[in-house]
Amino acid sequence: MDDAQKNLIEKVAALYLSYGVRSVTMDDVARHLGISKKTLYSLVKDKNELVRLVVDSQIEVHRQDDEELKKMNVSALEEMLVVFKKVTELLQSFNPSYQYDLNKYYPHLSSKFLDFKQEQLFNNIKGNLIKGKTEGIYREEMNVDIIARMNTDRNISMFRSNEESHNWHTKEIFQEIFLYHIHAILNDKGRELLKQKNFFQKTSK
Repeated sequence: MDDAQKNLIEKVAALYLSYGVRSVTMDDVARHLGISKKTLYSLVKDKNELVRLVVDSQIEVHRQDDEELKKMNVSALEEMLVVFKKVTELLQSFNPSYQYDLNKYYPHLSSKFLDFKQEQLFNNIKGNLIKGKTEGIYREEMNVDIIARMNTDRNISMFRSNEESHNWHTKEIFQEIFLYHIHAILNDKGRELLKQKNFFQKTSK
C-alpha cells in the first residue's frame, strides 16, 4: 500500500466512523479528498474494496494501540485508565450507524472485525486482571477467566446488535459499564488508590 492509498484509507475511515458506511458515497469520498473519481478508482477498485481496506486498517489501529500500551509499562489501574480515556475520546465522534451498516451490508467484514476485537478484549482484560492481582489491588479470589469472558461478551454484544439506533455507544453508558467493572474487581487497597487518583471526578468536569 503506497502513501496515497494510506492517506485515502485514513480519511475515509474518519468519514465512515462519523457518518456510517452506507450514507458515504464514492462521490462523497472524491469530493472530501479533493480528487477526481478517476483518481479515486485508480487507488481502489470499488466501494467494497474500500470498506474492506478501512476495516483492515481499523484492526491494525487496534493492534498498534495494544503495542503502545505495552510499551508504556504502567500499573494495572493506570492501564485501565488509559483505555478508558482512549475509548471515551473515540466515542465522542463514533456514529452507531457505522457498525450497523457493517452488520447489515458487510456481515463478513463485521464478523472479521468483531471476532478480532473479541479475542483482543478477552486477552487484554485477562492480562490486566492477572496484573492487578499480582500488584495486590484486585480481588484475589476472583476467577480471571470468568470475569474476562463476562466483560468481553458484554462489550462485544453491544456492537453485534442489528438495531440502527440505540444508546449503547455513548460516553455516559461506557463510563457506567466501566465503573461497574472496575469497582467489582478492586479490593480495598485498589479502591483507595483509585480514590487518590481522583480520575473520574476530573473527567466528568
